[in-house]
Amino acid sequence: MSTARNDACPCGSGKKYKKCHGAPERAAPQSGEVTRANTLKARDTDLTGRLLRFARKRHGADWLKNALEQEGLDAAGEVADADVSIIVPWLLHFRFAEKFTTLAEEWSADARDRVSHDDDLILEAYHDAWISIWEVAEVVPGTGSRLVDLLTREERFVHDVSSASTLQRFDTLLAIVLTVDGVSFFGGLHTQPLPPRFAEPALQEARRLCRVRTRAVAPEKLREPGLQLDLIFIWGDAVDDMRDRPLPVMQNTDGDPMQLTSDDFALVGSRDAVARKLSAIEGAEEPEEEGGNTVFTVTKAGNVMNSSWNNTIVGRLVLSNTRLTVETNSVRRADSLRAAIEAGLAGLIRFRLRKEENTALLMEEARENASTAGAKPQAPLPPDAEAAVRDFRERHMRAWLDESIPALGGMTPRQAARAPAARRKLETLLKEIERNEAGQPGPMRIEVRWLWEELGFE
Repeated sequence: MSTARNDACPCGSGKKYKKCHGAPERAAPQSGEVTRANTLKARDTDLTGRLLRFARKRHGADWLKNALEQEGLDAAGEVADADVSIIVPWLLHFRFAEKFTTLAEEWSADARDRVSHDDDLILEAYHDAWISIWEVAEVVPGTGSRLVDLLTREERFVHDVSSASTLQRFDTLLAIVLTVDGVSFFGGLHTQPLPPRFAEPALQEARRLCRVRTRAVAPEKLREPGLQLDLIFIWGDAVDDMRDRPLPVMQNTDGDPMQLTSDDFALVGSRDAVARKLSAIEGAEEPEEEGGNTVFTVTKAGNVMNSSWNNTIVGRLVLSNTRLTVETNSVRRADSLRAAIEAGLAGLIRFRLRKEENTALLMEEARENASTAGAKPQAPLPPDAEAAVRDFRERHMRAWLDESIPALGGMTPRQAARAPAARRKLETLLKEIERNEAGQPGPMRIEVRWLWEELGFE
């Protein structure tokens, strides 16, 4: 029997048939297109080298330095590596010199007898191209990415194997996309993509410069060299904002500043006596054995930030033969547990010292390590633990629909979906959620695309 488009998909995904196995398949790029794109990109790279040599010969050894200075592109006397691969193509193919001629046009007229057919095609593609802000709609590993121009709303499949290994859905790029013989590839690309929340302000500023609010921008507008230069500056500012953003103020679910705290007690009485008293501490659960230590988890009912949670972990009590260590994630929780323990175990323990980790420093070190070495692989959880975590995250996501969200001005996602002024913020937030979920390890990843339909987005 046939399945109606709005029926549940027979595969059991929970999505509508039209959104799952009933969706029309996109044609996969053909191997001939991949080969042609690689050939053209290699030719484009060679052409860039020849244009730079021509510029130095015709306009002097300091041509590039002078051009950067004239356009204000050499902040602090240097150009960031991430900027070079978008700035150089702009200087060669879009920046007007004398008589409103680009350097590429100047070279083409001078070297007419040395310009190949593919050179002509590439030069023509640059003439027809523009700089814009593109969003990654789909990544095909080993081939390239399907991009949507957020300003003109045009779509291209860009053949680029290297970027396809690092990009993910909803990454946003500043790029020049060239199309030759129906095959597209990058002519220029700022190598720092932005996530949705940092790309959105840049996009709104670009739309303001183009004097449009919601309608598509004409490609002719984006071919204006002055506007292209503005887009480069806008993107650079957005990248700086992302890199210089302050570290988030970490809080636990009680709203306390996050502070990893460890209180150390020496045992004065017997370990068994201490264990019996710890069992009587309010909220102490059944103890577990870990590496020769007895560990009590202390909880309290409910949760301030997450109404769907049944309880909140307050801390851990780790009992060895000679020591009791109380581990918490805030000073307030540490003080509360210490007071309860000292009252309930008087004469059995003696306080020794408190250790507090510098949470801000740990976060800064983690950010630096992530930017230089990449994330370290984590040891996999047991299958039953993975299932429990995934189930918890799915329940939390469904409860999230009706929770007050600061990024939405205190509205719930359902309320924001019905408010035109907040709907754009909600869309950006949904992109962030789906993008972040794609980075989760496979067994921990949950399906979140149903959120779009639940909130009325196609």
